[in-house]
Amino acid sequence: MASPLVVRELSKDFGALRAVDGVSLEIQDGQVHSLIGPNGAGKTTVFNCVSGFLRPAGGQVLLDGLDVTGWPAHRLVAAGLARTFQITKVFGDLTVFENVALGARSRLGRNLQMWRDARNVADAQAGAEEILDMLGLAEHAGANADHLAHGDKRILEIAIALALRPRLLMLDEPTAGMSPGETAHIGDLIRRIAKHTSVLLVEHDMEMVLGISDEITVMTQGRVIASGTPDAVSRDPHVQDAYLGEVDVMNL
Repeated sequence: MASPLVVRELSKDFGALRAVDGVSLEIQDGQVHSLIGPNGAGKTTVFNCVSGFLRPAGGQVLLDGLDVTGWPAHRLVAAGLARTFQITKVFGDLTVFENVALGARSRLGRNLQMWRDARNVADAQAGAEEILDMLGLAEHAGANADHLAHGDKRILEIAIALALRPRLLMLDEPTAGMSPGETAHIGDLIRRIAKHTSVLLVEHDMEMVLGISDEITVMTQGRVIASGTPDAVSRDPHVQDAYLGEVDVMNL
């Protein structure tokens, strides 16, 4: 079986600036693969190129063995890729349950028909209930999304993405603005999610990254400088140089 995601020699330019320069990585089934690096390393640009929000200048993106390089975001979702964003995006006027059910309906291609087909309604509802239960949001199912605490909104965004039943889930800084307790909770959820779908994670909390990742790819100045297990990466001298003065939780 093909890997959920293979990126080969990806590049992206913004005018004269090469923001991403020959980045390659591969994610295996059931794996949490973290993409880390100092601010401005090019991580988010890689994320946007892979997820269809930017068109790469060169290289290749393979999703389950299918060449999806340059595909727009909606085609990638249909092909099995879902992502979250640095800024939480939920439907604040809808309930928690309705948010997730809409994701499930979108996967079934039925949102424009709203709730006409009883079978699809039942499928969407069952899928939403399963995901809310898995992520610990079932008790908030009837609450408006706007009324959730910040941490629960982030979890809701992940729930909406999971409702698409992706082969690959891309999480962009899911613990931004969270307390240590909330961060630890998100880390536990990500490990649980990886049992169902592979995860590509961009995250600045190195303690969490080291604790939950199977593989880590490290970028700086648009390039990959190291890739491997958390232990191997944390001991790599190039990584130590890149993070010197910026990150101390890696015990560098």
